[in-house]
Amino acid sequence: MRVVAGKWRGRVLKSPKGDAVRPTTDRVKEAMFSILGPDLVGSVLVDLCCGSGGLGIEALSRGADRVILIDKSRVSLDLARANLQLCGAPPDTFDLVRDDCLRWLGNWLPPEAPCFLVADPPYLSGLPSSILDLMFRLISESGFKTGIIEHGSREKLETDDCPSAGAKIESRRYGKSTLTIIRSGR
Repeated sequence: MRVVAGKWRGRVLKSPKGDAVRPTTDRVKEAMFSILGPDLVGSVLVDLCCGSGGLGIEALSRGADRVILIDKSRVSLDLARANLQLCGAPPDTFDLVRDDCLRWLGNWLPPEAPCFLVADPPYLSGLPSSILDLMFRLISESGFKTGIIEHGSREKLETDDCPSAGAKIESRRYGKSTLTIIRSGR
């Protein structure tokens, strides 16, 4: 597992032991950050189900001002902290939050800065559809711009009941992984 681009490009990150955490592949990570594009610079990125912190670290490497890493596992957050320290991320550029991602996201108020949300929950957990519902709410009720959920390609997200207030949704498949992208229509 490594940082794909930016100031920490090529930096090898510590990987989780076992198969409880499935890091995002380089190919999917590159696609995700190509979707976010240059708007990432100066933004806040929230990484739900952050695992080892690879997506948040990639965002900081590519110019995000701040990342918020959410995971309910203390082991995952400790690994994310170790990887942030390995890269030399200044402490004021990240927050590590131990919480259930749905509870946290349901209570979160996005900052004034441009804000993006990424989520890589465990495949086949049912979490991606629930996260999708909350992303739609954030897009319709706030200035939140883009959200991306990585999920297994066999897993179909339920979007019929989501409010569509100006939001656009699309999916892109990368082998066993799919990225579902939600964008504000504004």
